[in-house]
Amino acid sequence: MSMHNLIVTDVTRYGTLFCVAGWDLQEGRMVRPEPPTMNPAVEASRFWGDQNAGPGKFFDIGNVVRFETAPAPANSPYPHATEDRIFVDGKETAVLKKITPAEIASSVAPGMSPSIDRAFSGALQRAYSGKAYVRAGERTVSLDAVQIQPNAISFYEDSSNGKRKLRAEIVQDGIEYDLSVPADAAAAQFLAGGVEALAAAAQASTIIHVRLGLSRPFAQMPDSCYAQVNGLLFL
Repeated sequence: MSMHNLIVTDVTRYGTLFCVAGWDLQEGRMVRPEPPTMNPAVEASRFWGDQNAGPGKFFDIGNVVRFETAPAPANSPYPHATEDRIFVDGKETAVLKKITPAEIASSVAPGMSPSIDRAFSGALQRAYSGKAYVRAGERTVSLDAVQIQPNAISFYEDSSNGKRKLRAEIVQDGIEYDLSVPADAAAAQFLAGGVEALAAAAQASTIIHVRLGLSRPFAQMPDSCYAQVNGLLFL
């Protein structure tokens, strides 16, 4: 068992399910607490419900939380296995305090990459479409972060499958990345005010802290874990 004091940095939503992650203050690294029922072979078992994650819940952005974990199963797939841990509820489980976005960005600075191109320990590959991915099974990190200027990001709506989905285009060093945005807070802002709400928040900021994560492989693309925006802190 391991005890963690974790800053919750990433809360992503997929319908009614959530994935969460954060910066471990003792270990100085990212940790993804998986539900106690987590089974690597059963995808649905790897998500939290809205009773545990989201605004006002235990796993809420900026919460500093304490809990125990057990190691993930030996057959947990990489790259996600790098951060995966099994949540163990116990008497020490608690929300210790809540910190501001600026405090989050400052605390996790040692875990940031200098650019998207060098994110995920340099294992990220960019397709011609602008979508980027890490090969499934790659023994690298699956959680990362960068900081960008407000004019480096733009947003658009993808309704190709009949659902409103938020995507972001980020340009760095002349290279454009086209990323999905399952970040819960950003998605809520988008659904309430459209892409204009995100654009306004970006332009009102001095710098933007972008939480990056990797999706798990899709059935149609079993060899690729696509990069996505796990969170946006407008500073």
